[in-house]
Amino acid sequence: MRSRGAPGTRGSRSRSEDGAALAFVVLMMLALLTLAHGALLSSLSERAGSRTAARELRLRGAAEHALAAALSASPNPSMDSMGLWVARTQPFDTIGGVPTRGIVRRLGPESWLVEGAAGESSGVEATSRRLAWTLDPLVRVMALGGVVTVGADAPVTIAGTSDASAPAELRGPLEAGDCDPWQGELDGRYAATPLPIVAPPRDSTAPLTLGLMDFERLAAAAPVAVAGSGTPMPVEAFGECLEGQPWVWGDPDQPGRPCGGHMPMRYADGDLDVLGGAGQGLLVVAGDLTLTSGARFYGLVIVRGVLSLAGGASLEGMALARNGLDVDPSASLVGSACWAVRALAASRAALGSFVPVPGARIGPM
Repeated sequence: MRSRGAPGTRGSRSRSEDGAALAFVVLMMLALLTLAHGALLSSLSERAGSRTAARELRLRGAAEHALAAALSASPNPSMDSMGLWVARTQPFDTIGGVPTRGIVRRLGPESWLVEGAAGESSGVEATSRRLAWTLDPLVRVMALGGVVTVGADAPVTIAGTSDASAPAELRGPLEAGDCDPWQGELDGRYAATPLPIVAPPRDSTAPLTLGLMDFERLAAAAPVAVAGSGTPMPVEAFGECLEGQPWVWGDPDQPGRPCGGHMPMRYADGDLDVLGGAGQGLLVVAGDLTLTSGARFYGLVIVRGVLSLAGGASLEGMALARNGLDVDPSASLVGSACWAVRALAASRAALGSFVPVPGARIGPM
């Protein structure tokens, strides 16, 4: 006969197994809850990190935009008088909801630190910086060796009138206030050391440049090209000077007329013959430049070929003539640093943009 277990044994075992299963389920639920909580925290952390990265990217992009805007902006003429380490700030457009600004700080005569900055109201900010160069008219003119700087072995013939005795002097058609921003520096430099009529470049092997601007960049910067032969003369319409016409080179004889203050930059890709008339500004010529038939020019001339003055022509200002100078008995050459500085200063819109120094990037920060 089989014996039977004690009463209640089977029920107790069932209840014990049910309790263990319940405990296991609770533990599993706790484990899953822990895992879910961890996943939630990780997701929130990643989301916060993603938002932070997106904000940093947005700020950095806005700062780079502001830097590009600051580098492409033409310097204000008053920047020539800024002291070393002085900074100037200019607000720019809002990019992606972020206000931006450009900052320029003067490090030397022609060296600058240009910054683009973007910042949120919370105080979070990004900045990108570049070392840059921009042409200073006074520095470039004072670096020239003479009224005309020629190549070391270039031929020079001066049979006409030449005068380099007082390059800082104001003579007609200049007026008293025309060189006020630079007159003190010009007097201090040239009163003690008058210019020679002709001087070789300091480095006869160096290419024809104005600071960091080589001849090709000068040529590309000219807003209007001129070619062949012609006569510069002012042209007006409805009280306005037609400045875009290739042979409109201002009106030095009538400063009060619409073209009187126009001092253009012109570039000729080959030889250029100026037949009479009067003009002012900056001439950049790839070939030979000949002024004849009583032509008068005031300003700065940069010529890769030969500069020739003939037939009663005159040049008042300064020049770089790589391949030589020829002044016939009827022509005249007068040194004027004021005219040269004015010509460069008037072309700051084309020449004065900040040029990033190669390999000199600082940032983004």
